[in-house]
Amino acid sequence: MKKWMMLALILPLSACSLTAEPEQETRAAYDLSDIDRDGVITARDNCLDSVGNSEVDNDGCGDKKYKALQQDIIILFDHDRSVIKRQFQGEINKMASFMAQNVELKLLIEGHTSQVGTEQYNLALSKRRAEAARGALIKAGINNSRLEIIGYGETKPLLMGDDEQSAAKNRRVVGALTTIEENDRMRWNVYSVENNSQ
Repeated sequence: MKKWMMLALILPLSACSLTAEPEQETRAAYDLSDIDRDGVITARDNCLDSVGNSEVDNDGCGDKKYKALQQDIIILFDHDRSVIKRQFQGEINKMASFMAQNVELKLLIEGHTSQVGTEQYNLALSKRRAEAARGALIKAGINNSRLEIIGYGETKPLLMGDDEQSAAKNRRVVGALTTIEENDRMRWNVYSVENNSQ
């Protein structure tokens, strides 16, 4: 019986080591940090400047949404005139406002005429009409350096024909601006950190 008791005491002691080994630090095999906190690890992230809480693809790049903003100006003129009628002041103000909000854009103002008269006269008249529109936009606050003019005379009619209706549509100044507005698509999230300290 003594042998069994001795054996029962020795066996548990032999399993324990007298010297404890120090705990080893666990190191990750790969860097799994996410600097911009977009859910894509930094090692794989191609867009480290993505906007917080925006939708990102597998490369960590934000999903953009684009909106085209367009503003046109059309001013019609009386026969053989280059004076802008009062009814078109709203068109000028709208274009001036749009250009004030989109300062990087320039406007090409195209002058046109009907086919009544000689080519040379109509070319000069179309330039005067474009110049009148430029002057009105400058008066509305747009810098001259952002406005260019060109006169096409009778070479680009809107409507073909010799009748008054066609001629009236062809006596015009036109210009068009388009810009792209870019925004990040935001990710919907139900989680938020609330500060309850009082």
